Amino acid sequence: MRLRLAPMPPSGHPPRPTALIVVRALHSAVFLAELWAILWIVATGLVGRRDRSVAVAAALVGAESVVFVTNRGACPLTPLAERYGAEDGRVSDMFLPDALARTIPYWSIPLVGIGVALHVRAWRAGRS
Repeated sequence: MRLRLAPMPPSGHPPRPTALIVVRALHSAVFLAELWAILWIVATGLVGRRDRSVAVAAALVGAESVVFVTNRGACPLTPLAERYGAEDGRVSDMFLPDALARTIPYWSIPLVGIGVALHVRAWRAGRS
């Protein structure tokens, strides 16, 4: 993993590698929490589990969805990453490989849809 710094970020502030690492770590932690929540929604949908943990996971995913849509598909941490010296905050503010980071919406959104569909199916089966 290489920390790519722009010579002078567009913000005009000098690069701050330590601050950039903190932003990247925070973004990666949020990503891992969201990934856990999405996978939990899918797993609990498969077994028909409905409890507080599913509600918490759904709330996390819902909040992240609102933030994503409100920011037109950009993470609010992107400007911070760029301010602290990232060449391209969209990808470089995470500790993920570029190929994985660029494709997150392409596989995470369908997973959320699958999880919701599984929960709707389990709910309907429970009503019968």
